[in-house]
Formats: sequence, C-alpha cells, structure tokens
Amino acid sequence: MATIRKKLSGCYRRVLIFLLVIVAIGLVAVGVVYRQVGGGEGARYWMAEHALNRVEKHLKSENQRPDGISEEQIVENFQRVREATQRRQINLVSLYAALKSYQTEFNVKKPSTPEIQAFLRTLADTILENTDSKN
Repeated sequence: MATIRKKLSGCYRRVLIFLLVIVAIGLVAVGVVYRQVGGGEGARYWMAEHALNRVEKHLKSENQRPDGISEEQIVENFQRVREATQRRQINLVSLYAALKSYQTEFNVKKPSTPEIQAFLRTLADTILENTDSKN
C-alpha cells in the first residue's frame, strides 16, 4: 500500500511539473506578443485594426454592399482609416463606436446606400488632424 502512495505521489508531481512548464511557456509567449504589438496602447490599436478589417470584409461582400457604393470607394475609405490607425492619429473611442454601430445595425440586414455613406463619413471623422503641422 505504501508503494502505491509513492507511485501516485510521484505521478502527481510529474503532472504538476508538466503543467507548470506549459503555463510558463504560455506566459512567455503572451509576453513576447504583448511587446511586439507595443504594450497596452499598441494592443488597443492592433485590435482596432483587426476590427476594421472584419467590418471592411463584411461590407465588401456581395450581399452586403449596396449598389450605389463601389468597392473601390469602400477600400479607399478603410485604407485611410487604417493608415491613420498605424500613425496613431485616430480617435479610438469614436472608431470603436462607429464599428460597433455598423455591426449591430447591419449584421443581419443589408444597408442602404445613404446608410453606408453616413457610416463612411463617420469613419472618416474618427481620423484626427495632424498635430505636427500646427507646431
């Protein structure tokens, strides 16, 4: 009976060490990714860019894009916002609000041309002016 306890305790010890090693590797990987995206601020911009990509993909799909809006117009608007995001010249709160409103309103129904034009104007309004030129 004592040998069974020793065997089980040894097994539990090996499993515990294995799990700790896996957790440590995971924490190191998360730390590396966190540093690569630029810390907390970089992570917010990274998430904004990915949300922007998803909304653009959804809007460019054939069953979502209204007839009065060309795909080039959509790509151009989203590219401007994406570049401003990379330069950190965007109001993230306004961008998230605009993207969320699009997702809640048009996730199921197809938007009309005026609705998309208003959405694209709202997206463009999230870009902040270049503050370097004022100095």
